[in-house]
Amino acid sequence: MFNKKIFIFSMVLVSSILLFGCNVSSFFKDDANVTTKVGVLKDKHSDSTAGGSHILVDEKNDITPLRSLVLNLGSSEYLNNKVQVMGFMNTKDDVFEVSGVSVMEVLSKDKADKNLVSYKNTDLGFEINYPSDFKLEDLGNSITITAPTLKNEISGKPDMVTILQTPFVFDPVAPNKDSIKDALAAYLDKNFPQMNAAAVYWNKIGDDSLDALRIPRDNNEDVYLYRNGLIYEISFVAGNPSVAENKNAYNNILSSFKFTGFTSNISDSGDVQDNMDAVLKETLPVLDMKFSVFESLPFKFKGEYPAKWYYSGAKASMEGSSYHYSFTETADSEELVGWDVLSGDLPQGKKLKIGPIEGVEIDNGDQISLYVKVDKYMFLLSGNKQYRDIIVLMSSKISSTQGM
Repeated sequence: MFNKKIFIFSMVLVSSILLFGCNVSSFFKDDANVTTKVGVLKDKHSDSTAGGSHILVDEKNDITPLRSLVLNLGSSEYLNNKVQVMGFMNTKDDVFEVSGVSVMEVLSKDKADKNLVSYKNTDLGFEINYPSDFKLEDLGNSITITAPTLKNEISGKPDMVTILQTPFVFDPVAPNKDSIKDALAAYLDKNFPQMNAAAVYWNKIGDDSLDALRIPRDNNEDVYLYRNGLIYEISFVAGNPSVAENKNAYNNILSSFKFTGFTSNISDSGDVQDNMDAVLKETLPVLDMKFSVFESLPFKFKGEYPAKWYYSGAKASMEGSSYHYSFTETADSEELVGWDVLSGDLPQGKKLKIGPIEGVEIDNGDQISLYVKVDKYMFLLSGNKQYRDIIVLMSSKISSTQGM
C-alpha cells in the first residue's frame, strides 16, 4: 500500500452436453427423440411452476413447456401464432428443447404492432419499439417504460420495463469468438455468485440474435447483454397488480432491441449523426489548485493529483483491474476519485482527445467513468460528476516511464 506523505443445431448439441451431461453418442442414438410439435406458442403464466420460458398449446389444449438456448421464443414473429417447433424432450425436467421454429399460421395481428413507437437512444447506443400507450422516461444512463395505469386500480403500481447501461471491464485471457459470453459469465459470477452456472440462462435477444443472460425472478425478469465494456440490463418489473398483456409488450420490446451507433456530433441541418469513429476534442479545464506527482514503479507510469488530497493503492477488487488507487481529502475519508490500472482496448462510449491522450467517457447518472490509453495500459478514472474537471486534468497528466 502506498500513502501520500506516502448454427443452431450444433449450438443446441453443445449446450445440451454442457447442461445435461449427455455425451455425443447418446445424443445421436436412435431414441434421442428429435421430433416436431405443432401448437400455439404462448408466454408461460407467471404463477406456473413448470420449467422453460414459454409453452406450446396444441389442438387438444395439452401444454408442453418450451425452452431454447439459441432462439428468441418471445419474438412477436412466433408469440401467439400457430408454429411448428423442432427439438427433443429433456426428460430431466420435462421441457421441450427447441432448436427450430417455423410459423404455420398467423393467428393474431398483435394490436401493439399497429401502435408502436420507435425509440433510438444514441447516447446509450440502442433502439427499441414500445407500445404508444406506455410512458417512456429518459434518465441519462437508463430509461423506464411504464405501462398505463389500470382504470380500476386504486393502489399499487403499474408494470414497468427498465433499460440500464453500466460499465463492466472484462479482459479475456485471449481473444476468442465467445468473448461476449465469457464477459457475461464473469459479470454473473461477480454480481450474483449465489446463482447457478451461466449456461442455464443463455438466450438470444432481438433480430440480431444477441447473446444474453435471461434470468427469471418470480414474475419479474432481468436480461443482461454485453458490448465492449458495457453491460445492458433490461428488466421487467411486475406491478401490483401485474397484467399479462404488459409481459407480452415486454417480450416485444426485447424482440425489437438492437445495438446502434453512439451520438457523436450534429450536422449543419441539426440532425444527430451516428459515427462510432468521431472524436471530441476536450478543452482542458483551468483550476486554481496545485498538483503533486506520484509514480508507479511496478506499472511504469506517473501521474498527478490535487496536492491537498491523499492517495493510497491496493489490490483491485474490480474484475479486470490490476491495481486500484484511491484519492481522498483526508487519510481516512471516503474515496473521491478512483484510478484503476487495466489492459485491453478502450470500451465503446463518447470518444475524447485529452491533449495527446485518447479517451472514452461513460456517463453513469451522477457518476462518470473516464478511460484513457497510455502506452500498453488502459486507465479508468471515476468519481462523482462534481469532480469531472479534476478527473480530466488527472487523465491528461498520465505518462509512461517505460525506458526512463
